[in-house]
Parts: sequence; structure tokens; C-alpha cells
Amino acid sequence: MASNTTSLLSYLDLKSLGFWKTLAIFLALLNLKQLPFAWHLRIISGLFQHIPWTSRFLVDVPSIGPAALFRPLILASRAAPLECDYNLHKSNSTYFADFDIGRLHLLIRLCHSGMAKTGLDLWEKDGGKGPRRIGVMMGGVNMNFRKEIKPGQAFEMWTRLLTWDRKWFFTVTHFVRKDTVKPKGWLLQPWRNNQKDRSIQPSGMRDAKGEDDTTGAERKSSENRGPHPAIFATGIAKYVFKRGRLTIPPELVLRNSGLLPPKPSDHETPPVSETPAMPVEGDALPTAGAAMQNLTSKNAEALVDEALNDPGIGEQNAAGDDRWDWDRVERERLKGMKIAEAWTMTEMLGEMFDGEEGMALGKYWDIP
Repeated sequence: MASNTTSLLSYLDLKSLGFWKTLAIFLALLNLKQLPFAWHLRIISGLFQHIPWTSRFLVDVPSIGPAALFRPLILASRAAPLECDYNLHKSNSTYFADFDIGRLHLLIRLCHSGMAKTGLDLWEKDGGKGPRRIGVMMGGVNMNFRKEIKPGQAFEMWTRLLTWDRKWFFTVTHFVRKDTVKPKGWLLQPWRNNQKDRSIQPSGMRDAKGEDDTTGAERKSSENRGPHPAIFATGIAKYVFKRGRLTIPPELVLRNSGLLPPKPSDHETPPVSETPAMPVEGDALPTAGAAMQNLTSKNAEALVDEALNDPGIGEQNAAGDDRWDWDRVERERLKGMKIAEAWTMTEMLGEMFDGEEGMALGKYWDIP
């Protein structure tokens, strides 16, 4: 036994610099996502994949129109060994870095053209003053965990638009076991469609069998099913579009992206999902629905309102999108709003921080 061990150590030549270099390269390849600046490279990769001159093989989002609005964008990844904790599964904290990348892909794919057009339009209406571009800022994120992801296990992130109001743009991401869930087809990548068994026609939004292309929320509302068994975790996030300090309603960006049908003249932009005030002692905690009934719009800047009320925006997508008219888009938005408004109630937790008003258990140190 001892001789076999000696022979193995001699073969490995642990004192050799080449051995340690090979081991280091091997471990680095296993943990590419955890290397320094890997997150930044993933961000750059996401930007590169969706800029116009690299996406010439993709169908443009405005050509699909409102049918693409609530559809998921799928991104594949894997749990690197260094992402795992002492329980030998993907650490809860590492989900958020992957969450960032999935949301980035969706935002760029859906809104990059609308953000550019909105920024330019507002700049021109403002007489060439202020920023020419608008930015997007995160306002909050939350994650629910259902099942563990083991070391090296592959998974997919299904990210889609959930809803929006006057200020916030909400997205949801499902972490799903890889290759266990297949969409009916691919709207922006028609070359992926197998015409024999899985194909769709974007203009009519029906699959090869003529079935209606309803969303997952619409199907589940009728079937009353629980969460899909392939889901590992689900996260929700909210963003705000900004031009300097001016808040840009998501509706304006979506319309300039060619994702909304013509808006009825009597429709008003949805109000902001504000956080209700903390109840005084003895009062019942308000429900999310009751809190939403008292919301009012705070972003009354005339420049943005003028753009929102422009009837010309969105008319170019009316042809071929009769299946996704404004009423259907609004129904889907309101379904997502029920979830979003309940989530915004957690912002009340900030008012529960008593700071200097009470005692503390102690103060300890951590690695800086």
C-alpha cells in the first residue's frame, strides 16, 4: 500500500511547478464564473450579444410587437464549485449575480431601442438640453428558494417582464432545471424552431397545431396548478428609467420599443406602486390591494406627460397584432401587478428599524 502511494506521488510530482500550474488552470476552468472580473465580462457579453451588428440573425423585437412583451428570455448556466456552500449546494447569495445577468439580457433585448429613442425624443423636445440618453437603475430585488442546485448542475434562467406602473418596471426570473422545460417555439430566433413538431408563427401567435399561444399566467389561472416542479428558485426585481433626475414611465419606453399596441384615448398611465405609511398601534395592517387604491401619480413632468399622451406612438405596430390588443396587454399587466404590489409592502420594513432607540445584542467583526 505504501509503495503504491509513493508511486502515485512520484507520478504526480507534487514538487513540480508544472503540476500546480495544471491544477490551477483546471480549478479556474471549473469556476470561471467566480474568477476576478468574471461578472463584468458576463455583463459585456450580454451587451455584445444584443447590439444591432451582432444580432443580425435575430428577429427584431418591433417586428414581433406586443406578442413579445411578456415572453421569457432563457439563459443557460451552471453552478460552479466555488459557488457552493458547506451544504454542498449553490449558495443563496450567488443567485443574485446570475439574476443580474438574466435581467440584463431581457432589458437590452426588449428596451434598448426604446431607451435610445425616448432619450433622443425628450432631448429634442427639451431644446437640446440635458442628457441625450436615459439610464436604468435597480430599485429592489427579492428571491424565493424552492430546491437546491448541486455543484456542477446545469440550470436555466427564464426571465420575463412581469408588469409596470407609472414608475417601476418589474421583472421575474425562474431558475429552472436545464432541458426539462421547452417553449413552443422561439420568437426572436426562428432558426431554432423545428418545423416538424414545434413551430410558431409570430404574426398569428399560434403553434403548428393551431393552439392559442397564451402565457403561462393565463394557463395557470384556468388550471389552478402549483409551481412547476422544475423550478429551483424565483426572483423578482424592479427598475426605474431615468433621464438625469427625471423619471421616465416604463410605458413610454415600451411604446418606443414597439412593444405596445395603440393606446385607447381614455386610458391613463398606471399609478406608482408606492409604499403605504406604517399603521399606528392598534390599526390593522393594510392589504396590498387596499394600499394600491390610494395611490396617486407623482411624476407629473409636462415633458413626459406630453410624450405619454402622444397618440402617434405605437400605431406602427397595429398591423398583425390584433391578438395582443391593448385590453389583453392590460389584463396581463394587472395580473403581474397583483404580485408586484404585494412585494412593495416589504418596503414598510424600513420603518421598523429603531436604530438608536433600543438596545443591541452586541457588535462583532467580519473579514473587511
